[in-house]
Amino acid sequence: MTPKAFEVGDMVLQENVSNTTTRDELKGKFEPNWVGPYIIMEAHGRGSYRLSTLDGEVLKNPINAIHLKKYHI
Repeated sequence: MTPKAFEVGDMVLQENVSNTTTRDELKGKFEPNWVGPYIIMEAHGRGSYRLSTLDGEVLKNPINAIHLKKYHI
């Protein structure tokens, strides 16, 4: 499997962390699987990326590429 590579400025969707197999009882099957879109702000080594919202708010923690997918308009 080839690792995903994104560039600064790409728009991506992030995997919905609350919609995993370890979710609590309040989460349901009708939650979206992906959230976003976000913009790649920085590319760190080893497939780690810093994201921001469309409003320019930078997310606190970097996200690994395995939890991202390209957003197509």
